Amino acid sequence: MTDHSSQITFVRPGGVATKVFADGAETMRVCLGYLHDPDDGVLAEMNANRDPVPWQSAKVRDEAIGAVERRKDLEDETRTQLVEWIVATPYFEDH
Repeated sequence: MTDHSSQITFVRPGGVATKVFADGAETMRVCLGYLHDPDDGVLAEMNANRDPVPWQSAKVRDEAIGAVERRKDLEDETRTQLVEWIVATPYFEDH
């Protein structure tokens, strides 16, 4: 008999999720999400100088950098600081 199972991952507005693996779970940033979300937004994280949530992978982190660089709703200084913050944030190795 085949064992069918599924898993649902909830992504919070700031782009953070807890992903379950065979040997446990990790909280990570899986997308850029809403920058200003007070709980998980990367801009709120930077402004509060909180420990950064690691990115899911280098690819996800690089996509977020590109998205921030293209945003027209950020002041140049904020955009530069945010890109620097994201670049300095660790990421989980790609599998």
